[in-house]
Amino acid sequence: MTALILVDDHHIVRQGLKFLVASMTDYEVMADFSDGSEVIEYLKENEQPDCILMDLVMPKMNGIETTKYIKQYYPQIKVLILSSYVDEEHVIGVMEAGADGYEVKDAEPSELIETIHQVVQGKRVFHPSVMTAAESAESLPHLNNRLSKRELEVLEQMTKGLTNKEIADILFVSEKTIKTHISHIFTKLEVTDRTQAAIYAMKYNLIHK
Repeated sequence: MTALILVDDHHIVRQGLKFLVASMTDYEVMADFSDGSEVIEYLKENEQPDCILMDLVMPKMNGIETTKYIKQYYPQIKVLILSSYVDEEHVIGVMEAGADGYEVKDAEPSELIETIHQVVQGKRVFHPSVMTAAESAESLPHLNNRLSKRELEVLEQMTKGLTNKEIADILFVSEKTIKTHISHIFTKLEVTDRTQAAIYAMKYNLIHK
């Protein structure tokens, strides 16, 4: 029997998925949760599922953060993202987190069933609209010219509205060094000021919020 776990903050969605899984031979829902942190706590104390169907936008711990954690500590568990969001920032996050698949919520039941089957069998399956967004994301500046670890640290402090001197004091370097890092950040992100850099950083999850 293939064991699944459902993670979605909408009760009606989980009920619908349970009904769908009940129609699938040799599949069962072993547990369901409304938040990523709940499933992580469950995995620490209970038997592991074969696959987790994961929503993206949830109140406490979102699907990207949860997927990243699961893939780090339970790499054998398949993770299938089930979401209505197919924009660049979500798609990038999901793929970098290591998800095994990405299906849209308005997919036909038969399509979702087939996607679950394939992911459980070890295949990576991404809906065509997700792949289109991924291809579009390839042209994003921060993916073509990635920021260094230090540049990301400077960028994080910039988003807090700190001055160059304040950032220099926090990172124990000179103001001149900070100015150089900021210049590189602007060039790599193709922005012209600190506000644009901060907006870009938050939109594409480049920093810890």
